[in-house]
Amino acid sequence: MNILCIGDSLTYGYGVRRAETWCALASQLTGHSFINKGVNGATTGEMAEQELSGDELFLMGGLNNLFMGMPVAVPLADIRRICRRAAGMGIRPTVGIPMQISDQVSEAWCEGPVDMDIVRSAYADFADELARRCAEDSVPVIDFRPLIGPKHLSFDGIHLNKSGHERMAQAVAAHWGTRG
Repeated sequence: MNILCIGDSLTYGYGVRRAETWCALASQLTGHSFINKGVNGATTGEMAEQELSGDELFLMGGLNNLFMGMPVAVPLADIRRICRRAAGMGIRPTVGIPMQISDQVSEAWCEGPVDMDIVRSAYADFADELARRCAEDSVPVIDFRPLIGPKHLSFDGIHLNKSGHERMAQAVAAHWGTRG
């Protein structure tokens, strides 16, 4: 099965080698082909412009929107639109709910300084509402919040290290199973 993976740096695998990304590892674990089309810094609006292909779609994004100060409604609407577009093309979507940002991240820069307290608050609202909307639309979800909490799985409090990618790949592999 070919699974197109679109998202931001958390999908791309910022900070790790290509062979260490969760997409590469999930491909090895399952025998499915996880096609990594993540783009560092991408917003959900940019993800919505990507070409869709494959048997299934994995989509995870929204944090960059929040870092840029966009209202929570923007990434929620974009993700719903992408999922509906995929389903209309016969591509089954699955949404990833990104892991929370470490409390140890006190500052960030994204087209200007970012107030991390505002981002964390917006993220909590975003993640909960995203889970609710996906359930409402019968879109499967992989919720990484309970899986990727420990700070030792991230090298900067936002991006996953090699161990974090391994944990994420295991969750993705559990969702899709092995090719039979």
